[in-house]
Amino acid sequence: MLPSTRRALPILLALVSAATAPSQLAGQFSDARLPRQGKLWLTIAPTLLNWSEQFAFDSSAAIVDGEREPLAAHFDGPLARRMFPPPFALIQELNDDAEALGFEPVTEDDFSFGGLDFSAMRAQVRRLALGVEVGVLDWVSVGARAPFTLTDMTVGFAFDSTATVTGNVAAFESGAPFVLDARSALDDLGELIDGGSLTGTALDEAVALRSATLDFVNALRRRASAGALIPTASSVAGTQMAQRFADFAAAFDALGLTLPELSLPEFATEEDYDTLFLSQGFADRLPRDTRNELDLGEVEVFLRVNLIDGITRRRPIPGPAADAAAGSDPGTDPERGIRLRTSVGALARLPIRNRNLTIFGDPSNSADIPIGDGQTDIELALYQDIAFGSLFMIRASARYGMQRPDEAVIRFTPPDRPYNQADLVALMRRDLGDYLAVLVRPSLRFNAALSVGLEYDYFRLPAPTYQFVGMIEGLDPNTVAAEGAQTRHRLGVGFLIDISEAGGVEELHEGARPVRGAYQFGISLRRAISGSGGRTPASFRYAAELRFPITIF
Repeated sequence: MLPSTRRALPILLALVSAATAPSQLAGQFSDARLPRQGKLWLTIAPTLLNWSEQFAFDSSAAIVDGEREPLAAHFDGPLARRMFPPPFALIQELNDDAEALGFEPVTEDDFSFGGLDFSAMRAQVRRLALGVEVGVLDWVSVGARAPFTLTDMTVGFAFDSTATVTGNVAAFESGAPFVLDARSALDDLGELIDGGSLTGTALDEAVALRSATLDFVNALRRRASAGALIPTASSVAGTQMAQRFADFAAAFDALGLTLPELSLPEFATEEDYDTLFLSQGFADRLPRDTRNELDLGEVEVFLRVNLIDGITRRRPIPGPAADAAAGSDPGTDPERGIRLRTSVGALARLPIRNRNLTIFGDPSNSADIPIGDGQTDIELALYQDIAFGSLFMIRASARYGMQRPDEAVIRFTPPDRPYNQADLVALMRRDLGDYLAVLVRPSLRFNAALSVGLEYDYFRLPAPTYQFVGMIEGLDPNTVAAEGAQTRHRLGVGFLIDISEAGGVEELHEGARPVRGAYQFGISLRRAISGSGGRTPASFRYAAELRFPITIF
């Protein structure tokens, strides 16, 4: 039995929690360039992520590792078998009348409420990141980035009526024709028994028949009055019930009496499903449309250091004064050959506790997307630019992040049992694992300001680990880590206008030509092309970035 814990900071570990992976939250700098001393870069970067598929990992017998599967794959299918724990109380309550109704006790494997077929399930994360970076020295900068995040989940589903039980019991309520006709037949049999025309074995059989039939009819009437479940005609238990009542009817017919026809519901209906789940308190376990309104996410603070810079031009473009110097040697073309620009950085991503705790998700909604994971990350990064003459450039970055272990209240939602009959929560120690993210952007430079190219990013995250804080028997703490590892590859295109790079220098000598609007604007479109893990989003990423340089000292 799980301990009783407060629900203040429950963390939702549903399939869409992959949206809070560090690769989605981290600020991705355009290149290895830093602002010079006294310069401030103001960055505005809107990003849109959306997906309706994920990369499988043995989560479906029909889908191989890494193949795309619908986002709803963990939710489709039989409901009763996917409760956690299974609805043993309802099974036992149904089986209490198994003897009277003439069916073999139903097992967990045989018990079904029916299924859900999801017609639509789409996740979306919209983020507006505001960042500042200040050049402390020509080769050292510090900065911060604040992401304002909005998350959406759209869900559409239909009830699949294939079920072994139903709540449609109106036909067996007191006063219903079946009950009235059955009681009339039983009264006629009672009069026959009391009339003395039956003797010996025939009398004993008639008495036993009346008792068994009365038990059958009363059990149905009692279940109808309580709104309890009954087997459907298409189930094994329903078939056994129908055969039992057919035997009763044949025995009554041999005595010249007639029982009414037993008509069990063939299938459950959506109304039965709604009534059942509402009455049993299961409805709020189903995924539903969710929106976490725009709110401040996890703030990043960072430091970057430039090690090599053979790309950024440090001398001014010749102006009128320079042009007047007759016979001056223009010198070597600064954009010939292979040139490097290398920087390193360190970043801290800080956990926050916002006013409505949406960062930790809604424990009653299996489809809620938190806006963060609520723990501290430390990240080390390498930024490398390689210019090949003036026509081709590769911008690349590699980031290694260490997600610091912490303690949190965790809700158990194994992938194969997402509906959760009860809130099963406990205080746990968690380690979400270290991640690796690589971004490579080869581009063709049409001129010093305009470039267009391909973009590729790679992300890897191992499976997380969990431990109970305190002794809890009979549960594996890493149940919640199932399919938690992620590997993803995305490919796309990028477009960049960089007037500051084209201008050549950030400090101009007297007489030099001024830099025209020293800003940078970029657009990036990427699509997930492969991955694995089971809950790894097969996402589309649309992003833009606008950067303004401002002189502050």
